Amino acid sequence: MTEDYYDILGVDRDASQKEIKKAYRRKAKKYHPDSGSEEASEDEFKKINEAYQVLSDEEKREKYDRFGKAGIDGDFRRRARSQGFDDIFSSFFGDIFGGSGGRQKNLDLSMKMDITLEDAYEGREKTVSVRRLERCSECNGRGSNDPDSVETCRECQGTGETRQVRKGMLGRQIVITECPKCDGSGRMIDNPCERCSGEGRHYIRDEVSIEIPKGIESGQRLKVDGKGHTDVESGRRGNLIIAIEVREDDIFERRSENLFYTLKMGFSDAALGSKAEIPTLDGDVELDIPAGTQNGDVFRLKGKGMPRLNRRGYGDLYVKAIVETPTDLTDREKEILKELRQYEGRHKEPDKGFFQTVKDNIKDAF
Repeated sequence: MTEDYYDILGVDRDASQKEIKKAYRRKAKKYHPDSGSEEASEDEFKKINEAYQVLSDEEKREKYDRFGKAGIDGDFRRRARSQGFDDIFSSFFGDIFGGSGGRQKNLDLSMKMDITLEDAYEGREKTVSVRRLERCSECNGRGSNDPDSVETCRECQGTGETRQVRKGMLGRQIVITECPKCDGSGRMIDNPCERCSGEGRHYIRDEVSIEIPKGIESGQRLKVDGKGHTDVESGRRGNLIIAIEVREDDIFERRSENLFYTLKMGFSDAALGSKAEIPTLDGDVELDIPAGTQNGDVFRLKGKGMPRLNRRGYGDLYVKAIVETPTDLTDREKEILKELRQYEGRHKEPDKGFFQTVKDNIKDAF
């Protein structure tokens, strides 16, 4: 569908949630296939539902405003790939159009957190600000302060869902969608609460303390119980799920519990041996560089790597020696190197190669 969601519902781009919901109810009632209206259209009804499910969700609406439909298509495709073919229709009409997996049932709140390598090494406490749905304090989740204005939805009999039987390649399928008349709440409210517009809950800003465990890696997740969205009916709270991303470090390369460091040294230090100060996440340590160190040699500093997550001990720090060739030499440095070259025997006849040796052996045999 290439039509703009705001145009489908007939609202401005800065419309409030109350205006979006009102426009949705009016359009859904007009185009619902069972409404008996001359303009009833199943295709149009699907468009209206899809537009409402995006614009009524603050996070999806923000993605849509920034990137268009491409900003939300990825979520739908990932869900389809993770499910079998039997579940595709149910997921598509349920999740996108607001069925049994609707907004109040999906209570978990997800976010991403970037941390430094030092954070993962030390295990620090972080505070994050989350925006989550909480039961309305004004009406206590009832949607209205006037009990007489709340009645059971006659369209769905209070279930919040409508069911349709459709024929598909796999036979009859039951498609569950959010009731368009009550928006899945199961109730009709004549005098809605002003604070939550009859939803029974509203967004709040919450500061949550997060414990970063030592040794955590990118891609791992943390869960904070009870810091997700709140279900209006049961009062049950979802969880806050945090995906950890450890930023690349300027000094160390990390591979699981081990760290890698590149040590650049001059030719004389490699040839004669020396001592080098090696940085670690626990302070500098001194490393003995043995005489005759070759370019690419690796030294191991045991226990100077990352903490092992949920285990004892630490990984290791591996130091790779890179012998640098000097440039921009002074006249004196050139003289020293020329003198050294004489001692290295650079002008002696090179060793025979493999093929020359084979050739000589064949010649001797005859």
